[in-house]
Amino acid sequence: MNSYRWLFMSLLVTRLSFSSPFQLHDIKFDFPESWKLHQQTTLDGVELLGFKHPDAHVQIYIVPSHHEKFGNYLDLSDTKLLKQEAWKSTRLIDWKIKDLLKNTTKSAVASGKWPSFEILLVLNHSKNLGTAQLKEVLNWIAPLDEKDRSLTGPEFLGKKFYLGFGDYLSGFMGNEVKYDIAHTHDVFTSQLGGDYEGVKLHGPKTGKKEVIAEWEALGKIITEKDMYLQYSSGHGSKTGLISGPSYKEIRDNALSYPAKEIIIFTMSCYSGNLVEVFNQKKSEWQNWAEQGRTLMVMASSRPGEESSTGPGKDPDEPGGPSGSAGSAFGHALWKALIGYSDGEIDGIKDGFLSLGEIRDYTKRRTQKLGGHTPVVTGVYADHLLMAKTPSAEWLKVQSNQSTEGLTDEEIMEKIKELNN
Repeated sequence: MNSYRWLFMSLLVTRLSFSSPFQLHDIKFDFPESWKLHQQTTLDGVELLGFKHPDAHVQIYIVPSHHEKFGNYLDLSDTKLLKQEAWKSTRLIDWKIKDLLKNTTKSAVASGKWPSFEILLVLNHSKNLGTAQLKEVLNWIAPLDEKDRSLTGPEFLGKKFYLGFGDYLSGFMGNEVKYDIAHTHDVFTSQLGGDYEGVKLHGPKTGKKEVIAEWEALGKIITEKDMYLQYSSGHGSKTGLISGPSYKEIRDNALSYPAKEIIIFTMSCYSGNLVEVFNQKKSEWQNWAEQGRTLMVMASSRPGEESSTGPGKDPDEPGGPSGSAGSAFGHALWKALIGYSDGEIDGIKDGFLSLGEIRDYTKRRTQKLGGHTPVVTGVYADHLLMAKTPSAEWLKVQSNQSTEGLTDEEIMEKIKELNN
């Protein structure tokens, strides 16, 4: 099929209303309110976005750089279609701008390259169009900065660390804590969540001493290029974790790291006090954004609230032992991370999970399940990409890690494996 004809072939799309800005894959779009995103679809791995304006419309095609049919989409070398190459502008994306004449309608065309994707943009108008109008459209589009994403590409030079820990308390809520930690660990240490190097601490011999030892080891190697993500689950008081560090110790350790990104999730009763103690030292981190740094602290409940157990079991993990769905907060966070939060803010299911989407879904779901309200503080971008929506195959593998048909002894052995 002629590549130009393909651009204008009729596509069955869903008509939705969106607001500026949003991000898709590695790109962010800051389009004016006068333009509306009215179509979004995927064909042969190529994303199509259609924006309309009262006097014009623009189609944007986003093609992975490794796409096997790439040339079919972006090869505009047919001299019969091209009027002239007007100019070339090197911004964050290397754009090549051309005028294209088709019938009586003048169209402006741009093709651009970035390491992970290439773009074809076609702007149509019933009146004369020059490259000046096209240049305005290009100003909407820019690749996400390295600081805008936890999902990093091969050019990322730092390291990424995950630490999950929780108490045991003679087995009371033991499975909820174990699975809270296991779920976040499994997402963030996989390609889906950015390939963090992960450590899980849980079991009868896990307490404050073991956590501090791990913190100290990390403190010796974390640099300003690195990312640090922490998840803790267990019983809490108004001053700290019952079998773990105090909230002030969690805060002081996190703020001691030079990492460019620090994200902390915690599940415990009264965990909102962790947010309060971070706010007591707001002067130390409130300007981090100007330094390209991120801090986000999310606690499962308000300072005076208890946190609840979860639904016990869940269809995404059939056959798991009682408590395998995690706590109410941990369960909500797990669901957010395996794709349920996609589109939570703007309705766009783009296959990527931003920090804002994860935060808002987790808060809403926790309130529904547990009746308590998660609280958040920090300085961070809502559009920070934290995870990809997992495939059906990945979820199937995870759900097969169940205890269906196992004896009690085999179930206990499976639970013990979570401590490794």
